[in-house]
Amino acid sequence: MELATRSSTAEGMAEQVARFDWRHSALGPLPHWQAPLRIAVDMMVLSPFPCAVVWGAQMTVIHNDAYANLLECDGHALGQAFDRLWAKAWKAIGPWVFKVLDGGSFIVEDQPLWLTNKQTGSRACYAFSYTPLRDEQHGVVGFLHTVIETSASVDAHDKWREQALAFERSIERVMADRDQIWQLSRDAMIVVTRDLRLQAANPAWQRALGWTEDEVGGKPILELVHPADRAEVEVAVMEFVCDRGVKQLETRLRHRDGHYRLFRWTASFDGTLLTAVGQDISQDHEDALRQSETMMRASQRLDAVSHLAGGMAHEMNNLLSGIGGSLELMQRRMEQGRLEHIDRYVALASDSVQRAMTLTHRLLAFSRHQPLSPKPLDINRQLTAMEPLLCQVLGAEMRIDWELDVKPWALCLDVAQLENALVNLFVNAREACLERGVVTLRTINKRLEAPFPDEQGVPPGDYVALYVTDDGHGMPEVDLARAFEPFFTTKPMGHGAGLGLAMVYGFVGQSGGHVWLESVPDHGLKVCMLFPRCLEHIAQEPPQPIPAVTRASGQRVLLVDDEENLRSLMKEYLQERGFDVCDVRDANSALDRFRHHGPFDLVVTDIGLPGGFSGRQVARAMRMFEPAQKILFITGFNDQPLDTQLSETPGTALMLKPFALASLMNQALLMLSD
Repeated sequence: MELATRSSTAEGMAEQVARFDWRHSALGPLPHWQAPLRIAVDMMVLSPFPCAVVWGAQMTVIHNDAYANLLECDGHALGQAFDRLWAKAWKAIGPWVFKVLDGGSFIVEDQPLWLTNKQTGSRACYAFSYTPLRDEQHGVVGFLHTVIETSASVDAHDKWREQALAFERSIERVMADRDQIWQLSRDAMIVVTRDLRLQAANPAWQRALGWTEDEVGGKPILELVHPADRAEVEVAVMEFVCDRGVKQLETRLRHRDGHYRLFRWTASFDGTLLTAVGQDISQDHEDALRQSETMMRASQRLDAVSHLAGGMAHEMNNLLSGIGGSLELMQRRMEQGRLEHIDRYVALASDSVQRAMTLTHRLLAFSRHQPLSPKPLDINRQLTAMEPLLCQVLGAEMRIDWELDVKPWALCLDVAQLENALVNLFVNAREACLERGVVTLRTINKRLEAPFPDEQGVPPGDYVALYVTDDGHGMPEVDLARAFEPFFTTKPMGHGAGLGLAMVYGFVGQSGGHVWLESVPDHGLKVCMLFPRCLEHIAQEPPQPIPAVTRASGQRVLLVDDEENLRSLMKEYLQERGFDVCDVRDANSALDRFRHHGPFDLVVTDIGLPGGFSGRQVARAMRMFEPAQKILFITGFNDQPLDTQLSETPGTALMLKPFALASLMNQALLMLSD
């Protein structure tokens, strides 16, 4: 009966310890406790004596019910400091506490204390016992405090004393059994030889990283360390061996699946082997980034919209003024019969048009309405192929440092837009470094276990991170909060429209990823991009053939667009280049011409048409009559220009307005050459 009562009491105390909010105590959250502490607590609650585990520099107390009955404080004493709970008796017991923390074990019977049991109301004389407790590095970090009643008979006292000593000896045996700690520890534990080869790893390490001991046993540990961290790890190991080890080291280890996890390590060296204990802090690191990103995105939305409208109006006014002025002067010279230098006005107007096209493309990229042509790719191979272009952008007095993951996961991206985004980032880096500095390109596999940076962000899963870091002047926090706004720029007037980062923001988001900035003034800027992992096979596709001809040979084209002026220009240009063009303004007319005046070698149709009948529906209807009909879609703006069924159908292509008329002709020739 007594045994059942003790078991029930122990179970109740264990539940209290588990429910207690340890996050605000010196011990931290219960899941992060070291194995020796958890083992000591599990045994303490089973003790038949008033007993407490005292742990850490703050001497935090974890006690059983019998121990709480002898304390003068009201309520429980979980998480309180030992010296505070025993303040009235500290003069007598304080010296023994310091002795046990030096590694000694004592039962103090010549300084008994009279204590009142709050449960029974009886007052009795008690002796104190102190047993040292050690952590995973075998250093003393606390003690077991046992209280023994001494006011009973001599025989009873001797019996209780012997039981107390037996209990303490069992505690010492368990705590000294490092193999048990090795097996039960929730922290990763490894043993490394002098030449940095992994000799052993505990189950927690294997669970965290997915490797079995047979797969990595005897192999160099540096093969699993992220390349950017290897030099730091080698230096740290040398310092540990020379007994000058740093208190903690943070480094990343490669998971068996290919991503990296961040660990905070402590270690000890016994003259032959290095034993390291590591806590997985990957989630803590992601939580910190998530909180930082959420704070940064708390900006004034209405102000951003106002800024966008103002910037758009300013840029378009400049461009339209250039176009209008050139046309006005051209018309005047033609009326005067003065045709010399008229090509100069044409060039000025063409330049303004080209700049307007670039502006609209960047705005569409920011708004995530830009049609993309993603394909599976190896990001390292793609970045290496872009190296000549990126070096040219940086100039002769800057260099690129490469920190590429050894085995990055595949991505599915639009190569042209990736190149455009990197060019924009490298231009910004060159200007921030005043054309003298270093830009670091880094790729790394990342596994998110929670949405990032918040519930509205990218979902948990596998991603590849692409970091672009410069050592320029950096960016203050107030500018970081607005950096992705279109037309926001810190550059002098005339040195940029402020659309580069906005375009990068839209491209990454439209690719299913996330982008954020990290910077400290005078310490550079880091652009961080997360792209979702692609599980498709990376095909080795041959380059697209370029048509050998520059003119058509009478192929029939049906042109559908409700914009009268643009349709007229496209028709005239295509006819001059050898096409036979039939043009209409709406869907019904297009279908009528297709049925009664066909066949047509190519149909060029706008997606947005009047009358509630879109270009997509026109294409589907035409292919009901002619399944192999080739169709070129053109569009100025659409959330999803083509659905999967249409875009994957052979003989289908898409062009985004505005485009050069020569590009339209080249695309038509390319489609007709297949």
